[in-house]
Amino acid sequence: MKKFVPWLIAFLPFGAWASSTIETPAFTLKLNGDWIPGRSSDPEQRTFYSKQLDVGLTISFTFMKAKPSDTERIASKLKEFRLAGENSAAKTYNLKMTIADPIVAPFSKGHQVAYYGHDNTNRQFRYLGLVLPSKVINVYADSKTRNQRELEQIFNKLLKGLGF
Repeated sequence: MKKFVPWLIAFLPFGAWASSTIETPAFTLKLNGDWIPGRSSDPEQRTFYSKQLDVGLTISFTFMKAKPSDTERIASKLKEFRLAGENSAAKTYNLKMTIADPIVAPFSKGHQVAYYGHDNTNRQFRYLGLVLPSKVINVYADSKTRNQRELEQIFNKLLKGLGF
């Protein structure tokens, strides 16, 4: 048995145990598991995919200079911008989307925008936008095989690894 265990460990996928930290000028993100970076032509955007979870992740940022009192107004505009983008994508790809009422809510460093939904291809998605006086951070996750509850749990775990 002592000889079998090292042999077995040698063939286990180490990606399932991997952990990496993504560092940008605007945020850090600790990813646990088999997250593989994707391609992006935008230096302020990062994409990842986990085969094990069957979840795609896109996270981006924009720097700005705003007064703390302006974060709610900016978050409301972000909500409008995001919904217009979702509607444009639905038309472009002939999708029927259902999106829960987006919320704009305060948090300790500014305001946040959040929504979730699904489309007629069974894709589930979740979005969180963080509006701070110095930057906006966008986090978007989607999956065609996870239900909304499962995606929410995965999304919340991902957010625990987000630092800004």
